Amino acid sequence: PDSGDFYQHLCPVDHHYNFTAIQGLRCKAPQSNIPILLIHDVGERADMYWECMKFLCDKGHSSYSYDQRGHGTNSDLSGHLDRFQELVADVLQVASWLRHNHNGQSPIVVGQGYGAIVATELAAKHPQFVTGIVLAAPTLELAWMPGPLKRWIINVLAELLPRVKVPTGLHPRFSNPLHRVVGKTMATRLIRSLIGPSQLRLTFAFARELFEAMDQFGRYFNSIKKPVLILKPGEDEVARFESMDQIAAAHPDKQNLVSRTVTNVHHNGFTEGSL
Repeated sequence: PDSGDFYQHLCPVDHHYNFTAIQGLRCKAPQSNIPILLIHDVGERADMYWECMKFLCDKGHSSYSYDQRGHGTNSDLSGHLDRFQELVADVLQVASWLRHNHNGQSPIVVGQGYGAIVATELAAKHPQFVTGIVLAAPTLELAWMPGPLKRWIINVLAELLPRVKVPTGLHPRFSNPLHRVVGKTMATRLIRSLIGPSQLRLTFAFARELFEAMDQFGRYFNSIKKPVLILKPGEDEVARFESMDQIAAAHPDKQNLVSRTVTNVHHNGFTEGSL
């Protein structure tokens, strides 16, 4: 758009020759607002946030997103992750690059779905690289949580077969990257999985790491001393927010915490254009 210049950058994230692909728009206005970093959900890519980045740039915010490990251009094995902390280490490098390119101004970090967990851990562990965080549809509990047996199977196979993809019948739905309403019965979910487009399938290691990060979320969230905005889609078909509400109620700094339910919005509001 006329309001911003397009950026692409391969950002090194560790000492093992791993890079993450960043793309975004830098506002042309000399007095632009705080930059915004968008962290995508499971099964998404940075380029799915292009319309959102254009909207934010038109409002005066330089905005960027990047492909997380296991997604897009940033993985030789799509849907795999060894340790969740790798995601936090990666976003630290991205946030550091943004701050360097914006005269020391740390970004507002927006996390979508499980990206909200990544944003929260970044703010808790490295607050100097964050101005504030927005948790959009924070996925702490799934609409259809797997039972203890399924969790146990995933944990065991994550040790034995970490790089093997979770089969469809065992696969927890952490996101809805194709923006299709999830069927509420086993029959409709089976039919949709058979006739619908292919989607990202996570490895056993990735699924285990997501569950453990969901379990640990409250510990990191309550230590945050930055402004927090929680956006809960009213029509979310992937996540439930009872746990998020309980954790937010226990946060020690209520003055810097705002929680809102957004009506007529599904799980992927930022990429659907409805937020």
